[in-house]
Amino acid sequence: MIKVLLVDDYIIIRKAIKNILNNQPKIQVIGECSNGNEVIPFIETQMPDIILMDYQMPILNGLETTKLVRKYFPEIKIIGFSSAEDNSIKTAFLQNGACGFLSKYDANIDNLVREINNCYSIT
Repeated sequence: MIKVLLVDDYIIIRKAIKNILNNQPKIQVIGECSNGNEVIPFIETQMPDIILMDYQMPILNGLETTKLVRKYFPEIKIIGFSSAEDNSIKTAFLQNGACGFLSKYDANIDNLVREINNCYSIT
């Protein structure tokens, strides 16, 4: 079972993605965070395999949170997720250790599940 943590400041997005992913046979959403400051304390109690990380969030954005997670928990895979159409955000996520990136504009169930499985398979 692939354990996923959802990190997005919009609850409706987290709930929708959670419903989608929990209907997949090998994926389980184990938690949700609404900003980057909640991520490290969550990881310390429940270790996800994958984090789906929004870019634009209050308090601590997704890119800064990605850097912290990669520093302290390098075994956790991160997929950047953003509604921004700026390609530099994708590049920044990948340069800072994310194993993948999805745009909220063109992500669908199939490519979300594929991205999670691909990142999970990376050793």
